Amino acid sequence: MRKRYLLPIFFIILMVIPAGLHAEKNAFKVMSISFEGNNMYRSRTLQEVMVTRESKFLSPARYYPEIFSEDLKNLALFYQQNGYLQAKVADYSIERNEDKKQVSIIITISEGEPTYIEGITIFGNTVFSDSTLLKATELQKGHLLQQKKVQDATYKLLTMYADEGFLDGEVVPEIRISDEHHRALIDFQITEHEQFSIRDIVIQGLEITKKKIILRDLTFKSGEIVGYSKLLASQRALYLTGLFESVFIRPVTIDSLSSQKDIQIDIKEKIPGEFNLGLGYGSLDKARVFAELLHSNLWGTAQKVSLNGKLSTIANKIEASYTEPWTFGIKLKTDVNIFDTFNEEPGYDILQYGAKIIVGKSFTEHSSASLACRYEKVRFSNVKVQELPDKYKSNLNSLTLSAVHDERDNIFNTTNGYLLSTDSEIAESYQKTKDVFGRLVVQGKYYKPVTSSTVIALSLEAGGLALFGNSTSIPLNERFYTGGPHSLRGFSYRKVGPLDDKRLPLGGRYKIIANLEVRQTFYKFIGGVIFFDFGNVWSYLKDVKKEPLRSCPGIGLRIASPLGVVRCDYGFNWFPKSGEPSGKLYFSLGQAF
Repeated sequence: MRKRYLLPIFFIILMVIPAGLHAEKNAFKVMSISFEGNNMYRSRTLQEVMVTRESKFLSPARYYPEIFSEDLKNLALFYQQNGYLQAKVADYSIERNEDKKQVSIIITISEGEPTYIEGITIFGNTVFSDSTLLKATELQKGHLLQQKKVQDATYKLLTMYADEGFLDGEVVPEIRISDEHHRALIDFQITEHEQFSIRDIVIQGLEITKKKIILRDLTFKSGEIVGYSKLLASQRALYLTGLFESVFIRPVTIDSLSSQKDIQIDIKEKIPGEFNLGLGYGSLDKARVFAELLHSNLWGTAQKVSLNGKLSTIANKIEASYTEPWTFGIKLKTDVNIFDTFNEEPGYDILQYGAKIIVGKSFTEHSSASLACRYEKVRFSNVKVQELPDKYKSNLNSLTLSAVHDERDNIFNTTNGYLLSTDSEIAESYQKTKDVFGRLVVQGKYYKPVTSSTVIALSLEAGGLALFGNSTSIPLNERFYTGGPHSLRGFSYRKVGPLDDKRLPLGGRYKIIANLEVRQTFYKFIGGVIFFDFGNVWSYLKDVKKEPLRSCPGIGLRIASPLGVVRCDYGFNWFPKSGEPSGKLYFSLGQAF
């Protein structure tokens, strides 16, 4: 019983120790920061303006006089930039506890009277009407005079003109303030200058890539009015091809009298050929080795070919792939994969070989859809699951429609954003008889930073399988399973859901999996999580009442390494059934979701 609790305690110690390593012994610990006289902004908002912070559990904060002095200036500046032009820090006090090396800080704010916008005027405009420009500024009479909003309005007006070819346009805001009445008049003085069009597109730096590959991703062409937003969009599109180390697109002056500009594209190409070799260790597949041979710009056409393989104690895989980003001259991405894999799963071994074709289309920066066609031959061996032969075959044809909306800031270690996805599949499997089944899986992930070092992460996945016509069964490998390092971390791999008499997983037709994590960075690259997982798999909907959702809380350690996030999680099975462990420890690379 003691061993059950030693490991979690060890993790907590690992989390606590790094947090205090960097603190100077002589610096006082900040126990509290409170504000007086602040009516417009909450204390929490003002605290975010400061570098000096309150100490929190496992995250001590230290008091440094030089930094605190700058914090006081920033507090006054924050108020002034948000319409309280006479605001200042009226007083502050620092209570010291010399014995405990602790301080408590009290800051008194004098907000003064707010300054409101009395009127907004546009001068010098002929291309856009006053009403159009005033609407674009998003400034309104009677609102607080906020410097950032004035700056944003200036930038929006400049962008409007630059998108219409007025690249040398000027917008100068002039703010006239009445201190007596606390009112402000804002005048935007606009100098439009000349409108430019595109003469030639000049590409520099190409050695491998064909020129037409560059031109097809541009959102502008010769003869058009120069549009600043189109230049930025084209620059981003070229960079996202993955072919180039750097891409810069800029208008170039022909001569001082010309109303045309050349668009110069400066490109630095990546070396297209790569050989990657990786070693790793995970709780499930133990030691593993990965190798990949890749060419990302075949014949200078942006087509990609690769050959990769993976070898571990429980899995072998070899895969060849080909990618065409523009299919038949249309911006449709086509991926062709030929694969041969072998896996040792709980209850059976499986050999799969075949091919998969995926055609995808991006609709916006964040949204895409794809259609996938899969054909594979499946060979089961060493089958221990009850009521099935030791060896049998199950070939498969399927068609899958997928849609994704992804607004995550980083797909490998997300700190902000969300993802929504759905996959619907129709498949035919050929065993002794032909079975037709459908699959629907929906998934959502959400990430929200609550402080500079704390992120809340949520994941929810639900799926269902349905048999059609006279179909009687779904192949073992196509069923739903749960339990393990990426789902319910307090349970053994695939051991949540229907089991046979030998406690081997049978898989099910319905699943729900939900995960909640609180991720905390303690010291630079070291962090930890507290998580709560719940979910289950069922053969029939009527089983939901008999077998409710299983759950497991847990704690984890995270280390941000050059190869990715190294993850160690311990999940508690707080209501174990007969034969189940009281908890599980998992090592892996990458976040759980």
